Amino acid sequence: MEPTQKQERRYRRTETLILNGLTTLLQQKSIKEITVRELADLVDINRSTFYLHYTDIYDLLEQTEQRLLKQFTNAVDEKFSANLGPNEFFQFLDCTFTILAENAPLCAALMGPNGDIAFLRTIEKLMHEKGMQALRAFTPRELREQDRQYALSYFLAGCMGLVNAWLKNGCPEPPTHMAEIAMLLLREGISGMHI
Repeated sequence: MEPTQKQERRYRRTETLILNGLTTLLQQKSIKEITVRELADLVDINRSTFYLHYTDIYDLLEQTEQRLLKQFTNAVDEKFSANLGPNEFFQFLDCTFTILAENAPLCAALMGPNGDIAFLRTIEKLMHEKGMQALRAFTPRELREQDRQYALSYFLAGCMGLVNAWLKNGCPEPPTHMAEIAMLLLREGISGMHI
């Protein structure tokens, strides 16, 4: 028997409550310190309800990160093409900042002191692969590959700092504005690499 719309809405509402509870607790403590009982009490559900959705706190974190990662990989797949140019890269940045804004509390918690470093490394790896593709398209051909690697490391570290500051401030500027800043910083950095 298929679930009714009412059951589906209730299921999604419970998922949202659980995710919000996880986000709140991650802002206060590490995942190792969070218990199902504490989370269930915080969002006012039974522990048995939690277990209908997840096997444990780590399963919740993993599924949450996988959903978020899927959004980022979909943005990469959609915006990156064989003939990558500045417009396509800007659209990718805009899409990335939009995803961050839509998931701001969660992203801030994951990037915060109690966040999951492995998840951040996965995002950085994805950005590194696609960022190198973009840098090859934007930089002079005679530029050494190692210099591109350094430039990309610099840009990614700067982008992570930009994202962190924006999330901590509550995302007051629209995603497009942040994408414009990131694009400007990248363009200005690349223009100085003609040595």
